Amino acid sequence: MMGTSIPRPRLGASSTWRDPIFWFVMALVFVYSGVYNCLPVSFPIFKRVFGSSLEQMGRSQSVFFISGVVFSFCGGWIIGRMGLKRSLIAALLAMAATLSIIGGATRFSAVFAGAFFFGFAMTALSVIYSSVISGHFGQKRQSVFFLAGLADGGGAVTGSAALGSWFAYAEGGGGSWRAGYYAAAGIVVAQAFWAWGLRSGDTSDGGPDSKATAPALSAMREVLRNPDLYAAGILAFFHGLAQGGMISFIGQLYQRRFAIDAAIAAYLISLNSGGQFGGRFVLSWLTARWRVHELVVLSACSTLAALSFIATILSPGYLFGLAMFAMAGVFVSGNGPSLNSYVGMRFPSQLTMAYALFGGFSAIGAAVGPYLIGAVGNLFGLETSIWFGPVASLSLAVIALLWLLRERACMTAEAMPQ
Repeated sequence: MMGTSIPRPRLGASSTWRDPIFWFVMALVFVYSGVYNCLPVSFPIFKRVFGSSLEQMGRSQSVFFISGVVFSFCGGWIIGRMGLKRSLIAALLAMAATLSIIGGATRFSAVFAGAFFFGFAMTALSVIYSSVISGHFGQKRQSVFFLAGLADGGGAVTGSAALGSWFAYAEGGGGSWRAGYYAAAGIVVAQAFWAWGLRSGDTSDGGPDSKATAPALSAMREVLRNPDLYAAGILAFFHGLAQGGMISFIGQLYQRRFAIDAAIAAYLISLNSGGQFGGRFVLSWLTARWRVHELVVLSACSTLAALSFIATILSPGYLFGLAMFAMAGVFVSGNGPSLNSYVGMRFPSQLTMAYALFGGFSAIGAAVGPYLIGAVGNLFGLETSIWFGPVASLSLAVIALLWLLRERACMTAEAMPQ
């Protein structure tokens, strides 16, 4: 299916829709996002079964994301050595195994262990499919990232709602909550078989000039010397802190405030994911027709997402808060695809290494967010600590705007006659 070098881009909307790699990637992203939020959706279950505290639940999410930081140091080298196809299959099988470990846990320490390896596998998948989209679809990458975002939103809605509903059914005596994790593991294994069955000829490797085959340390040094990596990393940090923190604990906040059960709380995550689906549908349509700079989209979306987060926190009732959190999903939907497209634009010849390092920055923010909110919530209350979410989102908007102005100032200076 995919070699270690970057596939040649294929242009044209009609060829994109006929490309088997396009449909495989869409399915991969759907499955990826379907299981991505399984830990926060499971927090009410963990609290009931293991007696876990807010700090422990936040720490499990932090462990999940810290593994992404670990991956950023070795992931580019691993994928370069194994090749994209073998790395993809290995990551899917590892993800299925860790879902089974979490589902079979008899104590919360096993959840911590499973969370680490689960996060490692999920980060690998993110790097792999981002590299494929940027390398394979070339100038169409921005619109394909938003189309992948549609699959992401659809998977997140389906996965969170299905798992939350199963937990409610299991709590009523209809079955074991663990079966939800085992079913998710089976779906991931099926995706691995699909990856294994794809023919090598389904993509074309890049030519001999591709830098993707350069030594890993040399590629890492080249990427690390580029300030755009750090700009993207800081933006990803604040995105991860805001979204990761809100997703992890908004359900807990609403359960305390409005006395709702785990299934009703899970709808917050589902509706947020549904909002992301709708937002990316609109943005994929817009970016397929008009070229809008990634940082413009990022700054606008983050500002509106922060306002929606604030409305969600201050909501006087569950239904209004549900609507506001869905609206937050609409606006935050532009962040991830814009960041991925920006990295693909700035590092066209070092995609795998750039995405691996970039993923580390994103994972740090996503790790800090849940733990920070959980730890501060233990001391001062969740009603206070949840405000880190909108503050981080506003910070993201300001930094994106400042970096855009810097880029334009540099372009103007370069265009001026000496």
